[in-house]
Amino acid sequence: MKINERSLPQGMILDIQGDLTYANRTVFKAAIEKAKQACCKNLILNFEQVRFVDSAGLGLLVLTAQSLKRVQSKVSLLKPQIYVREVMSLANIPTMIPIYEREEDALTVRAA
Repeated sequence: MKINERSLPQGMILDIQGDLTYANRTVFKAAIEKAKQACCKNLILNFEQVRFVDSAGLGLLVLTAQSLKRVQSKVSLLKPQIYVREVMSLANIPTMIPIYEREEDALTVRAA
């Protein structure tokens, strides 16, 4: 898994490549912690290049949403692939974390 960080005035975007799985949890958690340390109030996880999410990855997303909510920050997902979106829907992730198809929409809504 590779994670590229982009800081913008409206928040931070993490471009994630690879699979969000138990095996990659340390890399993901470190990127989230770095965003929290930077006092990021609007974190967007770009899932366009994420091919697979296992149960541990789903759990990490829930924990991320809860953790950021405690510090008055928000998280959203951007462009998950169809299979990943279906898995997230089955786990009710969209009820906790909004999903957007366009980066501009995620930035606009998050900045409001």
